[in-house]
Amino acid sequence: MKRTISRRAVFAEIQQDTRGGEPHVFSLKYRKKDGTTGLKARLRKSTKNTPGTGRYRGNVKLNHVLLVEDLDNNNQPQNLLIDLLVEYNGQIIDHTV
Repeated sequence: MKRTISRRAVFAEIQQDTRGGEPHVFSLKYRKKDGTTGLKARLRKSTKNTPGTGRYRGNVKLNHVLLVEDLDNNNQPQNLLIDLLVEYNGQIIDHTV
């Protein structure tokens, strides 16, 4: 059986820029809007602006979007909807806590 992790704990871990002097790299499994699942195996927190026009507002509570860089895709910035995140590093995300 897989372990669970609270959404708050997920964001606390993602906000860590480094671990042991190395950039913090993590994986996320998510539901797409069409109902299928996706997996990003190697991500890190992004320090760039969101793709597209305008500036990125860093408050995830207002945007409901997590901005990450996909290390398997030339560090391309990716927007992931927070409410559709399913797993963090193989642990099921509990959105009720």
